[in-house]
This record gives sequence, structure tokens and C-alpha cells, in this order.
Amino acid sequence: MGLILLLLALIVALVALAVILTASAGLGLATAAVSRRLPLWARITLLLTLAAAPAAALVSTLDVAAVWQLAAWALPFLATVASGAAWLAFEAHRRRAPRLPKPAWPVRHAPAAGR
Repeated sequence: MGLILLLLALIVALVALAVILTASAGLGLATAAVSRRLPLWARITLLLTLAAAPAAALVSTLDVAAVWQLAAWALPFLATVASGAAWLAFEAHRRRAPRLPKPAWPVRHAPAAGR
């Protein structure tokens, strides 16, 4: 019976961790997407500031032991920052992409004279 309870507690903890990390990643994506009109330095500052919110909420709500506080702060913070940075990189790549459409058919050049 004790092993079953231990496995059940492990499963619940993993599901809770997945929910926390998913919510943190969503916060990072939403922050980067909504702040589109701000300058880049303001977007990064806003992202880093809002990334600390889930980490602080997790540590204060769960009253995490001192040994696990660094991990409890780092996981949601890094998930938020990574997803926001990925969105910013995607936007930068999209801005630099060529605006000319690709031709529908490949262009066939006539063979060079003399070959």
C-alpha cells in the first residue's frame, strides 16, 4: 500500500510540475507577443520582470524547503524566459526573411551556347 501511495504522489508531483511549466511558458509567449510595439530593451526587461512572478508565487505558495528553493525559482523562471526569447527570435527571423514570393515553378534556363 505504501508503494502505491508513493507512486501516486510522484505522478501528482510530475503533473503539477508540468502544469506550472506550461503556464510559465504561456506567460513568456504572451508577454513577448503582447509587447510587440515596445522597443527591444523594454520587451526584454518586461519579460525578465514577469518571469520572476511564477517563481516567486511557487516558492511562497508551496513554502519550499531551503534545499529546493533554487530549483523552484529556476524552473518556472527559465521556462518563461526561454519561451519569450524563442518568440522574440521567431519575430526577428520573420522580419529579416525576404519578402519576395518563391516562383510556383522552378525556372529552367536554356543550355549555354557551345556546350
